[in-house]
Amino acid sequence: MTDTTKPASSTPRPVLDPDADLPETTRKILRQALEEPRRYAGRPVNPLRVALPLLMRGGTGVAAAAGAWLWTDDLQIEDPAEDASTVAGWLDHLLQRAVDGAHTALSVWPLAAGAVALICTALVADRALYNAHLRRLAAAEEYLVRPEALTDDARELLSRAQQAMTAVLDSEVHREQLIDAQRNTAVFPQQEWAIAQDLREYSRIARKQRAAPEEAVSTRVAELLTSRRSVLETSRKGIERRVTALEAYAEQVAEADARYAEVRAIEQLAASSDDLLALLARTAADDLAVAEIEGLTGEAAAVASTFTQALESAKQTAVAVLPSRDAA
Repeated sequence: MTDTTKPASSTPRPVLDPDADLPETTRKILRQALEEPRRYAGRPVNPLRVALPLLMRGGTGVAAAAGAWLWTDDLQIEDPAEDASTVAGWLDHLLQRAVDGAHTALSVWPLAAGAVALICTALVADRALYNAHLRRLAAAEEYLVRPEALTDDARELLSRAQQAMTAVLDSEVHREQLIDAQRNTAVFPQQEWAIAQDLREYSRIARKQRAAPEEAVSTRVAELLTSRRSVLETSRKGIERRVTALEAYAEQVAEADARYAEVRAIEQLAASSDDLLALLARTAADDLAVAEIEGLTGEAAAVASTFTQALESAKQTAVAVLPSRDAA
């Protein structure tokens, strides 16, 4: 059986207040931000600043194209009096065709201006939406406890609590509702949030305490520092007792899971051994055969009894650890 009381090595997950009055849109953005932290990194920025570089470069290019288009509109290189059969006339004719072609190509500058305006508008709208998401996340921070806001010992306690809850929710007896699955599902988020909140407050005060001078300037100051450290330690131990209780519940559920697996294995063996036992009963009527059959039955009954006891222990532990759904 896994020892759930050992210090947790995994990083705890952020905890969101299950009763937070947040729109579903905000919850969706918050989930995305937790899954991809870099996606919503940074602060709101004026949307116009995002589009300004493209607007300046694109506007300059469009203005240059419009000016060149106007300049080439009436530009005449070919001399009508020049004979086209001569080299000079042929070159003039070739250059005139090039100028006319460039003028035609530059005539699309209004479309380019429209494309630049459209792209800049899209950039502004996208950044405005992104800023709105950042503001939603900032407003939701009060309902969220992040692991980085906790001290090392607080993170360890939160990780242990989350591992214990996950072990219970992933157990077979929970999935088969042999324990109060609805109660676990309803109460565990409340328990996780309460523990995370207390650990955040503990971490905040602990960091302030660590920033205090190590050496007291007087006896009174030394007594005050000692008293504050004692209060912090008492607070941490109180939270740890709740975490230990959850781990004890997870151990009881794991024990029930193990016994449940034995019961199912024996039921499968018994189902596949019916023909063999019937044959044994018919062909071996002596006391040894009868004793063997009775022994198999007794073993099955003993395992079933052990499972029942383990299940009852898990339920009793749940009563001590978890409040009722009404209280939650």
